This record gives sequence, C-alpha cells and structure tokens, in this order.
Amino acid sequence: MSKAAGPDFPLRKRASHDALFPAVRQLADQLILLALLASICLFILYPMVCILWRSLQDGDGVSFAMYAHVWRKYRQSLYNSMLTATCTALLCTAFSVAAALLTATGKGWLRVLGMGLLLITMVSPPFVSSLAYIQLYGRRGWITYRVLGLSLDPYNCWGVILMQSLSFVPVNALFLMGMLTKMDQGSLLAARDLGARPKHILRDVVLPLIRPGILVCLLLSFVRSLADFGTPVIIGGRFSTIASDIYMQLMGFSDLEKASAMNMTLLLPSVAAFFLYRYLMVKTGSTSGERSQQRGLWLPLHRCGALGGILAGGGIFFFLVLVLQYICIFASGFIKRVKGVSVFTLDHLERLMRYNADTLVRSMVYALIVALAGTFFAMLFSYYVYRRKVRFGSFFDCLATLPYMLPGTCFGIGYILAFNHPPLKLTGTALIVIANMLFKQLPTTTKICTAALAQIPDAQEKAVRDLGGDKLTVIKDVILPGMRPAFLSCFAYNFSSSMTTSGAVLFLIDPGNQLAVFRLFDAVNKGEYSMAALIATFIILIVVVVEGLVYLLASRKEKAHVS
Repeated sequence: MSKAAGPDFPLRKRASHDALFPAVRQLADQLILLALLASICLFILYPMVCILWRSLQDGDGVSFAMYAHVWRKYRQSLYNSMLTATCTALLCTAFSVAAALLTATGKGWLRVLGMGLLLITMVSPPFVSSLAYIQLYGRRGWITYRVLGLSLDPYNCWGVILMQSLSFVPVNALFLMGMLTKMDQGSLLAARDLGARPKHILRDVVLPLIRPGILVCLLLSFVRSLADFGTPVIIGGRFSTIASDIYMQLMGFSDLEKASAMNMTLLLPSVAAFFLYRYLMVKTGSTSGERSQQRGLWLPLHRCGALGGILAGGGIFFFLVLVLQYICIFASGFIKRVKGVSVFTLDHLERLMRYNADTLVRSMVYALIVALAGTFFAMLFSYYVYRRKVRFGSFFDCLATLPYMLPGTCFGIGYILAFNHPPLKLTGTALIVIANMLFKQLPTTTKICTAALAQIPDAQEKAVRDLGGDKLTVIKDVILPGMRPAFLSCFAYNFSSSMTTSGAVLFLIDPGNQLAVFRLFDAVNKGEYSMAALIATFIILIVVVVEGLVYLLASRKEKAHVS
C-alpha cells in the first residue's frame, strides 16, 4: 500500500498547491481593493464627518448655535470673501485669456519664453507673489519708493485681489492653451477663406470656441480665492476674509468648534462652484480637434483690432510683472542694505544652511514618499474603480474628488479632529502630513491615471485572462506597464505639489519638524524677506531639477519605445 501511495503523494500535494495558490492571489486582490477603499473612507470621509459633527457640538448636545454666531459675527468677512473671490475670478480670467492667446499666437523664442514663465510659476511655492509684492510695491518698495519716490500702503483689499489674480493665472492659461492647441483648424481656415479679418476670427470663432474653458477658469479662480488664507494674512492688513479668520481662530485661539462651523459655511459656495465646474468640463471636450493638425495658432493679435490690442497689452503686462517678480525673488536672497546701499552678500545663504537646511531635506523626503506612494495609490484606485467597475465605484470616486473642492483650512482641521486621539493618534507625526498631502492631491492624479487607462485596450486584459493569468497578473503585466507615462506625470505632479503645498499642512506640522514651505510662511510673517526669498529660490530650483529629470527619463523611454 505504501508503494501505491508513494507516487500519488506529490500529485496530491501539487493539486492542493494549485488549488490554494489562486485562492491566495484572489484574496490578495480583494485585500488590495479593501485597503484602497478603506483608506479613502479613513483619510477623506472621516475627517469631513468630524468637522461637521464638531461644528454642531454644544454644551448640551447637537445645536446650530455656532452657525448663528458665525453668521452674526463674521458676516462682513464672508461678504469680503465673496467680493474678493468675484473680483479675483474676473480679473484672473481676463489675464488668463490674454496670456494664453499671447503665448499660443507667439512664434519662436517668444512662445518658448512665455511657456517657460508659466511653467516656472506653476512650480513656485505659495506666498511668492505676496513676498514680491511687498518688496516691489511696499512702503519701501524697489519700484514705488526707490524709483517713483512714493510711500504707499500695500496692505489692503486691492493688494489681495491683484496678488490672487496674478497667482492663479498660470494654471488657467495652460488650461486654455491646451484648448487652443486642440482647436479645430477647419473653422479658422473656413473663416479665412470666406474673407473674415483676424479681428472677426478672434471675436466670432476663437473666443466662442473656448468659452466653456473660460467659464471653467472663472469658477476655479473663484473657488481658489475663497480657500486662500495666506494672501489675506500676509498683505490683507485690516481686511479679513473668512479663510483668514479661520486661520486666526485655529492658530491664535484654538477654537475648533468655531473654526469647524466657519469651514462648513465656506464649503457651501465652494461645492456649488465645483459641481458647476464639473458640468462645464464635459462641454470643453466639444472644442477638441486633432492635435496633429495644429501648427500654431495663426492669429496675430496686433491685427485683431481693439480687442486684440487689449488682449496683447494684458498679456504683456502679466509677463512683465512675472519677470519683475522672479528677478526680485532671486535677487533678494543675495542682497542686503548697508548704509542705504544694496550690496551682494552670502550671509542669508550661510544662515539658511546653518539653521534651515534640514527643512529643505525633510521637505524633499516627504515629497518623494508622497510622489511614489501617491502615484501607485492613484494607479490602483483608477484601475479598480474605472476599469474593474467595483460596486459603489461612483460613490468612492466622488469621495476621492472631494479634496479638490475643500479649502485647505477645512482639510487641515479635519485631520486634527480625526487623528488627535487614540486609537489613531497621528498628530505630531510625519504620517499625518504625508497622508494629508497624498489625499489632497489624489483627485488630480486619479484623473491622469484614468486618462492613461483609456489608452490600454481591453483586449490585452482578456488575452492575459485567456492564457490563464489572474487579476493580479493583469495588474502586474498589463496595467502597470501600460501606465508608465502616467506614472511619470503623477510622480512629477505629486513631488512639485508636495514641495509647494501650504493650505492644510500648515496646521499639521510639528514645530520640531518644520517643512520648507512653513519656514517660508513664517519668514514672510516676521518680515525676514531675504530669507524667505532664498527659501523660495531653493524650492523652485529643487522642483525644476526633479521635473527636468523626469522629463529626460520620459523622453528616453519614449525614444527607446519608438526604436
């Protein structure tokens, strides 16, 4: 009997192994999905529920008394926020259209210069515009005082509106340029063949075609202005907005109940504008044509009448302000005043290396972790939700998009309330900062990954399954390799955003483990403008170098693939 059982034993062992191994891989696939969805609920939904619940807390139970108090005491701040957001949205959108058209219609080095300035501004840390504004146009500003002999007060409502408008232009301009480069050239050629003059083409063809994009820029600028607290805190003076009041309530008085109620009040117009934005984004697809047909937008603005002249003038003004801003930032870190004379110095650099170098290193480490972990999270989440179409996928997709519409103060306070007590006490640790960065940037990275998934044919997945591959094999051999371009794009976006983010993490950083962006904000508030300018310069250089390396790697991969 032992002889009969002997040869059959390895076969039974292999059969049990073959039966067990697929079950383990199936379980691993379900655990990955569970971990993704649980993370969305834990780090996005749960903090928002904590804010809502805390805003309703009263000594005797649930009450709306705090909302009534906020409305009575901060009605003027809410009005200021709406006024600032409306003016900023209008002015920023006008500058965005002008900058996009000026760059898209430019030729040669002018077009390259315009794109370079827009991209540098994209990777700049926050508060740069406010810092340059104070140094250029303040009471002792380089232009207002030293050139024009004026001593003006820059701390007011109009300074906030102007700086917010200029700060938000690059994102909007690049978005509009994407629409212009994909514009159907047949419409422009048909108008030219019918004898339309350039000013009529601009007025009756180009601007109507990008109208949905203009409305999107208007709404995005409105939402970003509502959520911005840094600019009003730095250059608002006595002019306060609801976002700056939230910052003061949290940092100055630690009143979490009032700050939560103020955040929920601020969230209502942001959510309304966001859903209108989502509706308009669907309409922007109707303006797309074949990218390969585009050879530059032949539409000289100087021949487009008064409207073209206004747009060209607005674009030139914006780029001149941008150039002055970065000259001021880069120069301020190496200049000091000695007996009324500006002289070159390395004192600020020596001080930065001595006392603040660790903040730059820590920021880079956090950004690299977020770039890697956040990119893989977005790739897997997009695959399970959009390609596998798991149950309740639309609900979790909405949750993943939620951070996009939340003000930074709201997302930061939510993490304080959610993770400030056992069993998940994360405040004061690096994990809470990294998680906040990752999930704040998740909406954009998932959209990048979803677009890449659309380029992977379903037939490849079916072929792997027909050849005996399971779901994990599909992920390993089809999805991840096919999303390599999206990986590089998400990595660059996560890294640059993590290096320059400020809204939520300013409330979560431990005083003993500061990041560079927090040190920048602190230096501006203390009036250490040279140190702030030097920190901003280093952040810009680090982000530009990393994104340049990613671009070179992507180009090499593309050439290798083509060959």
